[in-house]
Amino acid sequence: MKKQEFLELFEAAILAAKSAARGDRKSSSPAVSRCVDAMTRLREAPESLACELVIDRRYPQIGKSHGLFIDHENPRIQSEAKLLYTLWMRYLYATGREQSPRPRPMVKKNKKCVEMKISTTTMGDSNREKVREILHKSLSKVANEMKEGVVSCDSWSVAESVESAMFERLGCFEGTQKAKYRSILFNMGDSSNPDLRRKVLLGEISGERLVTMKKEEMASNKIQMEVERIKEKARNKEENRVKSMMIFQSGSMIMT
Repeated sequence: MKKQEFLELFEAAILAAKSAARGDRKSSSPAVSRCVDAMTRLREAPESLACELVIDRRYPQIGKSHGLFIDHENPRIQSEAKLLYTLWMRYLYATGREQSPRPRPMVKKNKKCVEMKISTTTMGDSNREKVREILHKSLSKVANEMKEGVVSCDSWSVAESVESAMFERLGCFEGTQKAKYRSILFNMGDSSNPDLRRKVLLGEISGERLVTMKKEEMASNKIQMEVERIKEKARNKEENRVKSMMIFQSGSMIMT
């Protein structure tokens, strides 16, 4: 599938969904069938093409139309839309995982096993469920913060994946890594740190990478710039001190 065909299919799905909303909402109506068929074909698009177009700011309609499909009154359109956007989210998140500086080969090779584990291992574990709820709440902010240009991804699926990576690496919330848990959750929900949760939601930062990041790496861009400014100021101060000492020593040698 080429780029133009992808965009034409998406536009056809939008028009059919709107037509179905205005007219016959029955699952057997032609408009509903056209919409579902278009989205089914979109799921066949190559992963690289889907990732490219979903996050491309030149095609904001892909993100803006999320609500049209997901909240549509027709259950067939709703169902197909959930499958489509969840697939795209997995593509984006997998891309971020593969680009992580500290990849975890076992996760890549056994992706299906990991996904099954995600959906079952928190049953009855209130702490893990609470962590996922907090992450989901933070990730849900992205759609409003970015306004447009970012697809409305499945924030719950990402929250599950991130929490699973945290649990695998750090152990339980009440264990020895409780401070690290709190640091991650704070930075993910920090109102002044939208870039971090956006990167996590889009897969630019995988769950595995997030767990290994230092506190200053997770901080907002503003804080990182301030820290760098302080470090630069300290370096300049030290350089000036050394220069002054060398000048003083040189002067003393000349006088001697």
